Amino acid sequence: MRLTVFLSLFLGVMVFGAFDQEAFLFVQHLTSENFESALNMCSNQVKAQLSVQSLSNIWNSLKAQLSDFREIAGYEKIIQAEYEIYNFTLKFDRGEISALVTMDREGKVAGLFFKQATKTEYELPDYVDPESFEEKDITVNGLPGKITIPKGSGPFPAVVLVHGSGPNDMDETIGPNKIFKDIAYSLSSKGIIVLRYHKRTFVEKVDPTTLTVEKEVIEDALEAVKILKERKDVSRVYVLGHSLGAMLTPEIAERSKADGVVMIAPPARPLEEVMEDQLKYLQSLGLASNVEETLNILEKLKRKEIPPDEFVLGAPAKYFYDLRERDPASIAKRLTIPMLLIFGGRDYQVTEKDQEIWLKELSGRENVKILVFDDLNHLMISGEGKSTPVEYMKKGHVDKRVIDEIARWMVK
Repeated sequence: MRLTVFLSLFLGVMVFGAFDQEAFLFVQHLTSENFESALNMCSNQVKAQLSVQSLSNIWNSLKAQLSDFREIAGYEKIIQAEYEIYNFTLKFDRGEISALVTMDREGKVAGLFFKQATKTEYELPDYVDPESFEEKDITVNGLPGKITIPKGSGPFPAVVLVHGSGPNDMDETIGPNKIFKDIAYSLSSKGIIVLRYHKRTFVEKVDPTTLTVEKEVIEDALEAVKILKERKDVSRVYVLGHSLGAMLTPEIAERSKADGVVMIAPPARPLEEVMEDQLKYLQSLGLASNVEETLNILEKLKRKEIPPDEFVLGAPAKYFYDLRERDPASIAKRLTIPMLLIFGGRDYQVTEKDQEIWLKELSGRENVKILVFDDLNHLMISGEGKSTPVEYMKKGHVDKRVIDEIARWMVK
C-alpha cells in the first residue's frame, strides 16, 4: 500500500479478532507488490501451491483488467469454524474487486480468492432523520457539492465542512466510512444548514509541484463561507474542519469573518512532526516497514534542509514549510468568536501532544470549549484498544455524542 494511505491527515464499538492486523498486512504486501513478504505470511499448504512469481502473475493480471491500484476501500470479517475470512475491497482506476483472505488458527494465510466486489450502499446512522431536511446540489468555485437544509422557515445556523489532507470527496470518504456525510445529515436533522463539497485535488489533476495550502484548501473554504453568508435563510456561519482542515479553520474563520469554529482532531504541530510520530507508531505495531528513509526526509524538512521546489512525500518541500508557518494556535488565540475543539483519546494521528498544546494555549478562555472522548479514534468512531489503519476499513459512523455536542454548541 502507498505510504500516503497511512500518512493522510488528515465502528459502533468494535472488537478486533486475533488476526485482523495480519490479514491487513498481507494485503498491504500484496498491493505494494512485495510478493515475497506476502508469501512468507502464508501457510505451508499455500506455499506449496503458490510462488512469488505466481503471486506476481495474479496481481499483474488484475492490473491488466482494472489498471492501477488505488486503495483498500474497506473490509468485513466472517468466522467459519477455525478460520477467519476477511473480505477486502480493493479499488483500482477502472473498478473494484474483493480479495478474500482466509486466516488459519496459527495466524497464517490459508487461502486467497478474488471476485467481483459487491457495491455497498451508505447506511444512515440511527440518529439521522432523513424526513427533517432536504439535500440540493451546489457548486463552490466550480467544485461539485451538496447543501442540506432543514425543513422550516429558518433562519438557521449554517456550517461549512473543511476536509483533512489528501484528495477527499465531499463526504470525506475513508474506507467504507463517510465522515462528512454523517455530520451533514445529522446536523441538518437538528436544524443546521450544512455545505460540503469535493476538495479541489479530488476533482482536478493539480500539478503537485505547484501545490499550495491556499489553492488546495483555503480559497475554496473562503468561497463556501461567502455563499452561506449571502443566503437569506442563514442566521450565522460556522467553519468545521477535520484533521488538516481543522488545523486551518482558525485562519479560514478569521479571513472570512465566520461566527465560530469547530475543530475535530486538529493538529497543533507542524505536519512533518505529526507524520513522524504516526510512522513510528505504525512501525511499533508492525504495520510500516523500511521507514528510515522517510524519517530522514522528515528530519530534513524540520530543519528546512530540502530546497523549496524539491518534490518529497507527495508535495514540494515548500508546501510543508508553508504549513509550518501557519501556526494555528497563535491564530486561534487572536479570535474572540466561539471555538469548539474535539479530540479522540484513541487517535494515533493527532495525539496527546497536540491536545496539550491546544490546552496550554486556549484553556481558561470563555470563548473556547475543549472536549476529549477517550474511546474515539481519528474519525470520531468508537472502538477499543490501540487504533490502527485496519480500524478505518470497517463500517461505522461518527459517534452520536460528537454530533450532539456540536449541534448543542451551534444552536446555543
